[in-house]
Amino acid sequence: MTRTRLSLGTRTAAAVALAVAATTLSTQGSSATSLSGTHVADSVRAYLVLTDPGNTDAVAKAVTANGGKVQNTFAQIGVVVAHSGADDFAATMRKVTGVQKVGDTRGGYDVPPEGTRAAGPERDSTARRYLEPQLGSAIAAPAEPVDWNMQQMGADKAWAINPGSRGVTVGILDTGVQGTHEDLRDNFDSANSVSCLYGKPNTSPGAWEPDAGAPAAGHGTSVAGIVAAAKNGKGVVGVAPNVRIASVKVMEPSGNMFPENVVCGLMWSADHGFKVTNNSYYVDPIMFNNPGDPDQAAVIEGVQRAVDHARGKGGVTVAAAGNYSTNLDTEPGLFLPGDLPNAVSVTADTVDKKLASYSNYGLDTVELTAPGGEGSAMINTTALGGGYTTFNGTSASSPHTAGVVALLASAHPQATPDQLRSMLLTQAIDTPCPAGDSRCTGSAAKNSHFGEGIANALAAVSGGDPGPGPGPETPVYTSDFETPAAWTINAGGTDTATAGRFEVAGPSATSYNSLTMQRGDTTSGTRALVTGAAAGAAVGDNDLDGGVTSALSAPIQLPADGTLSLKLSWYLGYLSNSAGADYLRVRAITPDGATVLLDRKTGSTDTAAQWSTATADLTALAGKTIRIAVEAADAAGGSLVEAGVDDIRITRR
Repeated sequence: MTRTRLSLGTRTAAAVALAVAATTLSTQGSSATSLSGTHVADSVRAYLVLTDPGNTDAVAKAVTANGGKVQNTFAQIGVVVAHSGADDFAATMRKVTGVQKVGDTRGGYDVPPEGTRAAGPERDSTARRYLEPQLGSAIAAPAEPVDWNMQQMGADKAWAINPGSRGVTVGILDTGVQGTHEDLRDNFDSANSVSCLYGKPNTSPGAWEPDAGAPAAGHGTSVAGIVAAAKNGKGVVGVAPNVRIASVKVMEPSGNMFPENVVCGLMWSADHGFKVTNNSYYVDPIMFNNPGDPDQAAVIEGVQRAVDHARGKGGVTVAAAGNYSTNLDTEPGLFLPGDLPNAVSVTADTVDKKLASYSNYGLDTVELTAPGGEGSAMINTTALGGGYTTFNGTSASSPHTAGVVALLASAHPQATPDQLRSMLLTQAIDTPCPAGDSRCTGSAAKNSHFGEGIANALAAVSGGDPGPGPGPETPVYTSDFETPAAWTINAGGTDTATAGRFEVAGPSATSYNSLTMQRGDTTSGTRALVTGAAAGAAVGDNDLDGGVTSALSAPIQLPADGTLSLKLSWYLGYLSNSAGADYLRVRAITPDGATVLLDRKTGSTDTAAQWSTATADLTALAGKTIRIAVEAADAAGGSLVEAGVDDIRITRR
């Protein structure tokens, strides 16, 4: 099967799995976990400080010089974890030469004394309110029955061919794992297990175990059983029952998985040769991280660097798509780590091959699906305390997929991460949209509910040539709008807008009822393509009015071969009076016609402008000369609408 992947949406590109209503730990239906606490004069905040990989020593010195403490340094990716009680620490560090980004990792709340439970957050964390009630019920110890989930993936047949290699280790980034469980101890690798709380590895004996009394403490133990419970005649059997598993604890006793912990966990896994990591969570405290927010932009970049580092060291990052019944394509910002380009995002299906009612989905967002369980057909797995339990959620579907990747790595020990990913998606079992479900869009080979299909354990060990894998990515075209002459406004002379036409300029911020209508920033440099750059005396003075405005790039010659991708940043701010008629559209224009790359319409609710990212596949246009056309319209008449585009990049792989 050959499939073309198109990634285009309102989101920036990536996740928790959470066993049904939540996972590790941010609030369902909101953007941030509600952490109770009081800021005091001697409070300490945590930050990611980003620089070039060769410059971490200099930045670490600057952290100390500016009232901070270096908690840890990841020199390979240019990330410094810093603590500081200074209110102006982030602003000061952003002015330091060589510092690229600085971000508060905990949403303004304090770092608790290491090894203690914060006084308030555990009561309000998603783990406490949503994850614990969904961990299922205790069951009597099974005797290795072949359950529906393993049959659906062909895992029960795969075990007889290749149950997995002892040379393959799966890192369980989670709440900690009880490695002494009777169904896990034969496969548990304590020597390579770690706690990454507060962004710093701790290999003290037992540090990687779940914290007694922490919210959803057994989550990681249940996830580990799905990946690699041993085939030993008792209990349950994991997807890859002969591979090794290591605990990488990233959840703090408060019930939160903060960015510095996740970066530490991914780096540990990469540098210790783990072929796969399972990430059944999203990065706290923000559910959808906005690249236009300086704190969140640093978190996005820091986590992405860690995921990319893992790929470079031979590891595949598998992540849950989340349990909020949400179309991820319509959400702004990144759901981390699943939304990142080098992560594999997994939805959850049921015994009858339908999307689980709780599962997130998205045509341009998710890669594939796997059993998640629901209702009377749950997932049976290992439980904290030595017993067994039912379990469900994308927290369950993600480790099913991680187990399949472990089988692929066992069968193809020389395969690169890109080759493993390619086989995973190509071998997936095509699963069409359920009849009558209008939410599901796409084909049997690729749709919004199941991605490329159900992860296929049998195919992982019974065939499949890795092939050459993709080559390095090279730039074809870049526009950051710092050179206005590179773009022509109203190239065809047909624009109808009477005000607020596109300009290549530095925008001035405007707002209405505390909602940002025009951004006052850009994603890089000082200029962007924006409607009516000047603020004016009132919010609507220079917004787009009266019709259409357009801008056209210079001609771009695309290479004749390779995989071609476009990525751009954009925003669209509007009031309810736009009534869904106004829009921002980006197209690739050729002599033969036009290809729509981004088409965003306004809605009937006041919506703030925020920078998001869209990507699109241009491979079908290989060898052609194109122009990028950007068009915005005030089609409703009298509505308030602002739009912007920045950092357009075309690459070839």
